[in-house]
Amino acid sequence: MLSHTQVGVGGAALAVLLLCASTAQADDGDAVLLSPEQAVALALTVHPDIRAASAALRTAEGTRSASALFLGNPQANAWATPDAARAELSVSQPLSLTGEGWHARRASSAQVRSSEAALSRARRRVAAEVRLTYIDAAVAVGRAAVASEGAELAARLRFAVTRKHEEGEASTLELRLAHLYEVQAAARLLAARKVEVEAIRALSAATARPVTASELEDDPIAAAPFVRSDATTDRADVVAARDAIDAARAGLARQQAARWAPVRIGAGLSVEDGRTFLGPAMSASVPLFDRNQAGVRSARGALSVAEGRLAALEARVEAEQITALERAVEAERITGVLADKPLDEARAAVASIEAGVRAGEIDLSTAVLLAVQVLDGEAASFTTRGLLADARVDLLLSMDDDRLLGGEL
Repeated sequence: MLSHTQVGVGGAALAVLLLCASTAQADDGDAVLLSPEQAVALALTVHPDIRAASAALRTAEGTRSASALFLGNPQANAWATPDAARAELSVSQPLSLTGEGWHARRASSAQVRSSEAALSRARRRVAAEVRLTYIDAAVAVGRAAVASEGAELAARLRFAVTRKHEEGEASTLELRLAHLYEVQAAARLLAARKVEVEAIRALSAATARPVTASELEDDPIAAAPFVRSDATTDRADVVAARDAIDAARAGLARQQAARWAPVRIGAGLSVEDGRTFLGPAMSASVPLFDRNQAGVRSARGALSVAEGRLAALEARVEAEQITALERAVEAERITGVLADKPLDEARAAVASIEAGVRAGEIDLSTAVLLAVQVLDGEAASFTTRGLLADARVDLLLSMDDDRLLGGEL
């Protein structure tokens, strides 16, 4: 167990490392340490959905390998009397004469194809989720920066009004108004910080890497590749559902073939009173009551479920592609009204308001109203850019576009 001294030394060392890292980052200027593509690449290596899909694929491949030759293992039986006067040894291999093995191989191969398509879709879905999380974080950081500018402006206005009040040039009402505006700006900043830290934590969890606000792209649109074409092939989840139906049909055929038990073919050796008998052996069992009714009905139910899932999925995919395209087209139309650098515009507008107040050209109440409008507008600009990026990612995901994956590490 660590002592208090060791913990203190470790904490001090950690603080020094963090200070050095922050200093180095400050020296690098506005360098982005975590691009959207890097975030996607990190998530694709650690996300549990990807690992679950990979495990399902390995399981399907193992099942296919197990049924590649025979369904059942060869069996060997031996017995003998205590005096060895009688003994018997037999070796047999179960063989289905009704095609159960062939149907099993068809089902396992279809399941492998379905698992491969499901993994492909899972990778794109996770990539889209990470990009959306990155967009949310970038928007939250931008809105928090705008709120910080507003809080700093409110503090400077309150200081200026306080000085004027002391000199008799400002009324008590103006002083109270300045204080109230500062409180409102502080509340707006704290609310923005709360959203920011939650978004940063979500991105850290998605990438399995601690993330800070200064590491992200300033523009949320950077996380959304531009859509250049429509889908030309079926989506991977639709392909997976169709292959799942093929696997279910083959599984039903296998259960129907399993109504008759496999025939055992092999060889036998027996010794009795000094005489030896050696020759081929074959055995078969005839089911009189249980003809695998439960297995057949279960397979029919699984096929019905798979068909229902495909029908629902195809309808949803068509709706997703239509609505995502309409949303993206509408979002692209408004790109012309967006500010390229909302934070710079906010700072310029805030500086103009502050200069007007100090020069006596703008009274405090007007300055407060202008500041609120400016800050709300610039915060909305970040939100709008984030929604535009969101629409692009949504369209890419609906089309199963490879650009979602980006450049992996």
